[in-house]
Amino acid sequence: MYVFWNLSSAYKRLLQTLILLLLPIGQLIAGEAPIEIKGAQTISLEEARALHEDGAVFIDVRESSSWQAGHIQGSVHLDFSEEEFVVLYASDALDRNTPIVFYCESPLVNSSAMASFFAAAWGYQKVYYFRDGFYSWLAADYPIVSDVGTYLTADSEQSEVAISQ
Repeated sequence: MYVFWNLSSAYKRLLQTLILLLLPIGQLIAGEAPIEIKGAQTISLEEARALHEDGAVFIDVRESSSWQAGHIQGSVHLDFSEEEFVVLYASDALDRNTPIVFYCESPLVNSSAMASFFAAAWGYQKVYYFRDGFYSWLAADYPIVSDVGTYLTADSEQSEVAISQ
């Protein structure tokens, strides 16, 4: 504390500014994911289901083990913590006007927030941030796929096997 108070006023202002700028990053690391993301539209569970039914591209940014345990039916896996996520930046395979929905586990994890931010910064025009995530989708009994076996949903009349080997 003694060192801080002996700094010149210019250094104090610079340090205070840096602290204020870094505060949101600290909140991301320490707590819940943000509610809004610049360039992306935060969507509810019901809005996510409607986008799913309309054919939007769902991108699961969780780790591979979580993906294998279960993911939203039809989603694509791009682990945010791995280099593979950068394929979104370099790829022309996905049109920049295609609706894309990013999700992770829940609002307690911020990887889908960061993925949404980067996608918007990389020029994607229809970025949706499904903040509630996979666990809310699962709790609503919406269609999921598990590498352990079947599509899991109460309203499915027929189960399909989805085992990758």
